[in-house]
Amino acid sequence: MERVVISEKWQDFLAEVGLKSFDDFFYYPGKERLSATSNRDVHKISLGENENQKTFFIKRFHDPQLSDIISSLYNFGSIKTQAAIEWDNANLLLSHNIGTYIPVCFGERKKFGIESKSFIITEKLETEFKEFVTEKWLSLERTLQEKIIISIATLVRQMHDLNISFTDLYMWHIFIDRSSLEKDCRLSIIDLHRMKQNVTNKNEKIKNIGRLFWSLSPKYFDDKILDLFISTYVKDGYEADKNQIAAQIQKRVDIISKRKKRKEY
Repeated sequence: MERVVISEKWQDFLAEVGLKSFDDFFYYPGKERLSATSNRDVHKISLGENENQKTFFIKRFHDPQLSDIISSLYNFGSIKTQAAIEWDNANLLLSHNIGTYIPVCFGERKKFGIESKSFIITEKLETEFKEFVTEKWLSLERTLQEKIIISIATLVRQMHDLNISFTDLYMWHIFIDRSSLEKDCRLSIIDLHRMKQNVTNKNEKIKNIGRLFWSLSPKYFDDKILDLFISTYVKDGYEADKNQIAAQIQKRVDIISKRKKRKEY
């Protein structure tokens, strides 16, 4: 069984460039690979010609791990493909005005009710936060650095207030709109296939922040900046005090550091 779901905004455009079936999208030849793991890859694709050309990202999944299948059952009560999960999670975030990529379409192919392959295509985003940091962070004024950190902490707290747990909350899964820095500092979060809904466990949310802090190199992010993140995140009405939360976050960072080494940037 297979199906392709296209957002209303892009139906006419995709029809004009001749993409309709699952294979049309999944095996589209004009792709530029950006990253890959054993069971998923991300490519940049350009569709259309001349002034009508548009750039998108396509994320392809294949041969899901058993943990992905179990996670789908646990979180949704049914076996959903990873692309369908990303599609639903992206639309959930957007419905709450949380920045993420804009879904264009997704497709899935199942065998005996289990995912064989799937894909999701999204609109192009701005700059990966990691790239922005390596290029610009050390030359930014301190007030702008603080503004960006406050925006990230606010984004994370907004998700947690909605009982959304972002399991893969690493800095390279955050994108930043450079053109918005002087105004509202627009951020987007990506890689949503492991995002969890209806999570009330505060320890699970602390784990999210622990992963983020682990990914923030001390070369760019000093203790005062991290303290500002925690102060912003805690805000009024949080049950545990700031020092307790800071200690819990550091404990998670230490645990992750023992398991794997962060690639310096």
